[in-house]
Amino acid sequence: MKRLNKAFTLTELLVALGVIGILCAILLPIIFNIMPNKSTIMAKRVYYTVQTVVSDLINDEACYPDLTSASDTEKRVGFDDGFGYPNCSAWGGTEHTETIDTEGDPNVKFKTLFLDKLGQTDIDAAQSNTTFATADGVEWAIHTMGYGTKNNKNVLALITVDTNGKSSPNCDQAAVATGASGSYSNKIAGAESCNGRKKGFDRFTMAVYADGKIKINENDTWAINAIQVDRNITGDGTSNDNDNKL
Repeated sequence: MKRLNKAFTLTELLVALGVIGILCAILLPIIFNIMPNKSTIMAKRVYYTVQTVVSDLINDEACYPDLTSASDTEKRVGFDDGFGYPNCSAWGGTEHTETIDTEGDPNVKFKTLFLDKLGQTDIDAAQSNTTFATADGVEWAIHTMGYGTKNNKNVLALITVDTNGKSSPNCDQAAVATGASGSYSNKIAGAESCNGRKKGFDRFTMAVYADGKIKINENDTWAINAIQVDRNITGDGTSNDNDNKL
């Protein structure tokens, strides 16, 4: 007797497809919510990169020796020191040797050494708004430099970053909180309007003070939240209510 190989009937096939559709509807939101949030991850990465570079520089006796106890005219608190030194290879020792005897521009010195740490040695650090991109796709702008004021811990330089480069939305939360006057998003090319946006930002600004302290713009709260050690890096809609996936 021949065996009969039964196939699915049309009804059974439709039922199976319906079950698959229901499972997809249930599981896909869960899968998307547990996927890493790119903005949060990159904000953490960028912040800790800046923190590491700034710490390395401020503690580098070859480039920034301790001058806090020097005479009043020679006293410096950190990045306000524009002098070059023989053992500071990127500013004094092999480059900008003229700054060993005569103090150079401390703003250009900081940018030169910062760029050197990031491997961006071909960037013109003398520009008032120095922009560049790193290999991870992050776009940077170092601007609004104030280290020319001596012996003052409150003077600062600003660093604005775009955590996903040229991809949208290209805006910061500060623009929503304060308007254009409180935003530095336009320091990087391609800035877009943030009107009405409540989450999903990709730009933020950090202040680097002359003594090495770092502070994120208080209006970029998504980035302040993102760098917290216990921050959940998934897009579960609760822990990342301010930094949605892009």
